Amino acid sequence: MIGLLECSHFIPACDRGTVASNPFQRQLKSILDGFRKEPPSRTPSLVATLFGDVVESHDREIWLGSITALLEPLGVNERLVRTAVYRLAKDDFVESTKIGRRSYYRLTDSAREKVGAYDQLIYYPSDKQWDGDWILVFTGTHGINAKQRARLRKELSWLGYGIIAPNVYGHPTAPITQTQAILAKVGVTNQVVVLRASNYDPMYGLGTKGMVRQCFKLGELEKQYSAFIKHYRSLARAMQNIRHVEQENPEHCFMLRIMLIHHYRRILLKDPKLPAELLPDNWLGKQAQDLCAAIYRPLEAISEQHILAHCENQVGPFRQTSPRFSQRFTAWE
Repeated sequence: MIGLLECSHFIPACDRGTVASNPFQRQLKSILDGFRKEPPSRTPSLVATLFGDVVESHDREIWLGSITALLEPLGVNERLVRTAVYRLAKDDFVESTKIGRRSYYRLTDSAREKVGAYDQLIYYPSDKQWDGDWILVFTGTHGINAKQRARLRKELSWLGYGIIAPNVYGHPTAPITQTQAILAKVGVTNQVVVLRASNYDPMYGLGTKGMVRQCFKLGELEKQYSAFIKHYRSLARAMQNIRHVEQENPEHCFMLRIMLIHHYRRILLKDPKLPAELLPDNWLGKQAQDLCAAIYRPLEAISEQHILAHCENQVGPFRQTSPRFSQRFTAWE
């Protein structure tokens, strides 16, 4: 399992009295206990979260030893970090520069494009205005081999497309430029048909909401959002009851910040990002988004102290967050 470290490592002196009397510390221990039960196979996903949430906002590069320094309090040791980074490099997610005995890692260009898109969804979400049309991608033509089909399915799913029918992918608001970029990257631009379509008669047939329920598996997604809300709402209450959150330990704030975003990001990767008109009433995805923002904002500034104290790249210690990253979740202020 991921967790290898004792309580004394993440709560100074393991003061059980302090933990019992401080609701913030109680929630830290509860969330960390659950996190430490995750299998080591999820470590690459955690490292990917770290790159998106921390590294990209601080000069886009980090020393391997700094990754270990940040994640070790979560129970992720140096061996797991090295294995995770190796896997991410093999998957063309990160690349490295070696200077002496030190290795410095950064996102590849293709990974940075994806991470940037998800940064927008996580930290700067906006309600898309839907015009009622759908983008349909037909892949049943000749000339597409099995490997290309598998990759196409993965890439289009990442963009939010659902399988509307055999060899037909559909989405109401997927960016057409990103769709075209995926087709070009997979090498099937001239083998697929992309159409814009609308419901011929809303009073006839299944209807778009019915089709969405069948093709996008929103029920399973809502269960995951429900679990997220249940997991973190006590932390939000604890933070509301603390008079000065900024007096909490910066390391503890960082630990909660990265666990929160890691959990939320993993769910969001499966979310098709549909417009509000097509979602069920009282959609839990919106509640989870609001909860994530309410917790993240107070933790961010304090956790930055820990990041700046423990991270470096080729130039030296991390500098302050780049200005364009300083507006995360500001829509909730």
